[in-house]
This record gives sequence, C-alpha cells and structure tokens, in this order.
Amino acid sequence: MKKCPAIVDISFDKESLDGIEKIKEMHELEKYGRIWLTIGNLFSIFGGSSLRSSSAGHAKEVFKLIPNDTLKVTAKAVAKGVASEANQTSYSITQANWEYYFQSYINLGTIKRKKIEELAYSQALKHQSSPKEYMFWKSIYMGCKI
Repeated sequence: MKKCPAIVDISFDKESLDGIEKIKEMHELEKYGRIWLTIGNLFSIFGGSSLRSSSAGHAKEVFKLIPNDTLKVTAKAVAKGVASEANQTSYSITQANWEYYFQSYINLGTIKRKKIEELAYSQALKHQSSPKEYMFWKSIYMGCKI
C-alpha cells in the first residue's frame, strides 16, 4: 500500500485494542530478540566458549623455569589470560558464523512482519461489519504502520 488512508473518528472495540497491544508486544520482542542475539554472539566470542589453554605459545618452557609451585600456579593463570586470550579471541572472531548472525538479525523483522500480517488479516475478517476498523486492519495488513 503506497499511501495509508486517513481514518477519522475511529473507535476500537476490545478485540482491536488487544490486537494493537499484540503488535506492540511483537515490536518489543523483536527489539529484545536482537539484543539477546547480539549478546549471545558476543559471549560466544569473548565469553570463552572456545577452549582456552595456559600452555599456548611457549608458556610450557617458561613454567619449567619457575621453582615455586605457588608462583607456577600464578604464572599459569597470568599466561592463560595474556598469552592465549588475544589469540583465542582473534580465532573466535574469525570462526563466528557471521552470516547466520546477520541473517537471524534481519529475519527477526521478517518474522515479526509475517505475524503482524496474520493478526491484521484475522482482525479484518472479524471487523467486516465495522467499516472503519475493517479499513484500519486492512491497511495494517497491506503494510501501513500504526
């Protein structure tokens, strides 16, 4: 629909008001879905879903030179955080499935739009006896935004 119609003095019944609330919820769900999708992707990269090892690089040889067991444990912890963290993070960034991430991110909007169309279609069918509400829901179905 190229131009949304101007509907003057429209009053909604309870079913229409519930439908409008459902559309608002869908917008919120899409927003939160995108946030959690992004957080999940970042967590898989930076949160350590890949194996991190304190023996990365040449740390094994360095550990043999440390005499005290307490110092050895401390050095291993530092090595784990320093020696492998940058390498592991770089590797995780390259191994993340960015195509799936972006497709999922984009398709959240497509899924939301399809659900809004289904809701608007059923609302239009229910409101055929009320011309203004019918026109409103038909407009939503055809692509107008609230």
